[in-house]
Amino acid sequence: MIPSILLVEDDVSLRRIMQLRLEAGPYRVTCAASAEEALAALERQPFHLIVSDLMMPGLSGLDLLKRIKADAPDTPVILLTAYGSVESAVDAMKSGAFDYLTKPVESTDLLMTVARALETQRLREEVKTLRSSVSAKYGFENIIGRSPNLLYVLDVAGRAAQTDSTVLINGDWGHL
Repeated sequence: MIPSILLVEDDVSLRRIMQLRLEAGPYRVTCAASAEEALAALERQPFHLIVSDLMMPGLSGLDLLKRIKADAPDTPVILLTAYGSVESAVDAMKSGAFDYLTKPVESTDLLMTVARALETQRLREEVKTLRSSVSAKYGFENIIGRSPNLLYVLDVAGRAAQTDSTVLINGDWGHL
């Protein structure tokens, strides 16, 4: 499956150049000229990644980032700006941006950052899937019984399972 990217840039020529670079990546790119257009596109379909300008007329890239993180917190967002400052970079990262690049962005930098963001996203999804399968396989959900003694043993076993310690649980049958 080809990853889908939402590219948000108000400068027409820069948007077209970045679109061509990303499509050669190869990525499926949807373009928006404003944060408002981007929000409309996000209502129509989800994207694997969003690349957005920071300074745009209307809603800013930082406002867009906050909206995206409220609705789709796992979607990585890369912010671009021609007016880079340490303060705006810190604000962007605190708000959940994956990365912050200054324009003009070198093609290789953009493609490497996009690839890194998508790989990080893929790994997060894989970890989430593995955790749920481990929990289902090794959890205590299928154990029958709700006596206080059994619940205590399950609690101790659950805490011990989070360590590397070897634990032996013994007791008489039917006395829990």
